[in-house]
Amino acid sequence: MPKFIDYYSVLGVSKSASEAEIKSAYRKLAMKHHPDRNPGSKESESKFKEINEANEVLSDPKKRQTYDQLGKDWRQDQEFTPPPGGEARQGQRSGGFGYNYQDQGGQGFGQTGDFSDFFRSMFGGMGGGDSFQGGGEDDFEDYIQGGGRQTSQADMESDLHLSLADVLKSGQHALTFSYKATCPECGGRGRTRNRSCAPCGGSGQKLETRNIQVNLPKGLRNGARIRLKGQGRRQSSGRTGDLYLNIYVAPDPNFTLVGDDLETRIYIMPWDAVLGTEVTIPALDGAIKIKLPPGSRSGRRLRISGRGLPRKDGSRGDLYAVMFIDIPPSITSHQAELFKKLKDGSH
Repeated sequence: MPKFIDYYSVLGVSKSASEAEIKSAYRKLAMKHHPDRNPGSKESESKFKEINEANEVLSDPKKRQTYDQLGKDWRQDQEFTPPPGGEARQGQRSGGFGYNYQDQGGQGFGQTGDFSDFFRSMFGGMGGGDSFQGGGEDDFEDYIQGGGRQTSQADMESDLHLSLADVLKSGQHALTFSYKATCPECGGRGRTRNRSCAPCGGSGQKLETRNIQVNLPKGLRNGARIRLKGQGRRQSSGRTGDLYLNIYVAPDPNFTLVGDDLETRIYIMPWDAVLGTEVTIPALDGAIKIKLPPGSRSGRRLRISGRGLPRKDGSRGDLYAVMFIDIPPSITSHQAELFKKLKDGSH
């Protein structure tokens, strides 16, 4: 008998966790253990499959209800006896507690392999149709934060690294990425006419490069996920999967991102801090000149409204300039005398 898998423990959430909590836990763990981030690590690959399987169950209300109805048997590492009807036929999964339902998932977890014996015992084999019917090369839709997950072998995943300036501009963004595709010469078999396929070297796959235009929505942040409908692999059946982009916002040497706001530093000479002056503050969409009032101290925060990053609703965060007193590396004898007089006059 297969051993019971505690999906809640796999994701590190309680049994009463909300849908949002489950989604958040899954995203963090999936990004941490993704095979692309841990090349060659069997442990991460196994963990990634386990995380996806847990999310497959707990993110689906029907599957979660079926799973939770194990009741008193909800324990880790025990032997599990499938409920009546649990061994469902290929393409249909049985809840085993008085109802059957059709699942529109794809073949396993795309590149991550099959489901565990425990999953099959409860829900049956993976089969049925593809949940996303792809369109042409230019037919895609953008979704932010939790816009879906890979459900088919036709789905693809890639990382998109953006600068703060890219996030500010949003709109169209050119993306070039490479992926392994089935070799058209041998159809993935690795051999043609009883010989090793020369174009793919017998591997059955060829590295292809694709250029696409991505419509970046407003409000993108680090860790966001975008689904491009119909931009995945095209299967022999004619179905086209989706492309999932994981967003990474690169650090900027001039700005620190705090939520929707940006922080930058400005350095002021002592006399300008005492007497006041006009300062130029860097901003993503052009420098800003403001008047610094007399008597400004180091650490003072100057707020420039609406010059931060854009939000989903079209508004923008703020820009904060943090002031620091700068000391000249060297001064003339005349300047030294003036500082001495200033010091003597302060007593």
